[in-house]
Amino acid sequence: MSPPPAARPGPWDPGLQSERTALAWQRTLLSGLACALVVARLLALVSGPAAVVTGIAALVTTAALAVLARRRSRRNDAALRQHRPLADARAPLLLCVLVVLTAAGAAVVVLGAGPQS
Repeated sequence: MSPPPAARPGPWDPGLQSERTALAWQRTLLSGLACALVVARLLALVSGPAAVVTGIAALVTTAALAVLARRRSRRNDAALRQHRPLADARAPLLLCVLVVLTAAGAAVVVLGAGPQS
């Protein structure tokens, strides 16, 4: 005879899985922001306006990602506890935008540095 539904363990360890995921998102956001700001600083040597745009876009994207990741973490935790489907993929999409923005800025730095005389 199987245990009653309330006594069955969920597919997760209560509290820890969501907490680990939230901490991983925080580390990802901090490293992404740091990398984007370093690229913006290096980009300032090549093009001041491009550096400002890259820096502001990195800050805005990271702030939006932080809000989305926090909300997503709460929704996913509740969904796991209630055995419902998990949240959408808006946060990973914004993370891709941040990575592409950083890579584009780095490409401009590398291509704009050229031979120095």
